[in-house]
Amino acid sequence: MTFIKLTTQQPRTTTAFKRVDFGVLERDIHPIDQIELHKQTWEMIYSTLTGKAIAAHQLQNFLNNISTQF
Repeated sequence: MTFIKLTTQQPRTTTAFKRVDFGVLERDIHPIDQIELHKQTWEMIYSTLTGKAIAAHQLQNFLNNISTQF
């Protein structure tokens, strides 16, 4: 996991930030929390795939409608 940390009081460019990497070992995470993380990850992936599939279907319908008009 990466966090961004300010290096100046009033940042004006991207160089005013530095990356701070933070890591956690899997064995340090409680099994229930691991299950919940996997569940949430699956829900996010499913939602993304569903949204992309709907957008692709709408685009296909739009292109079919255009091709039948010409």
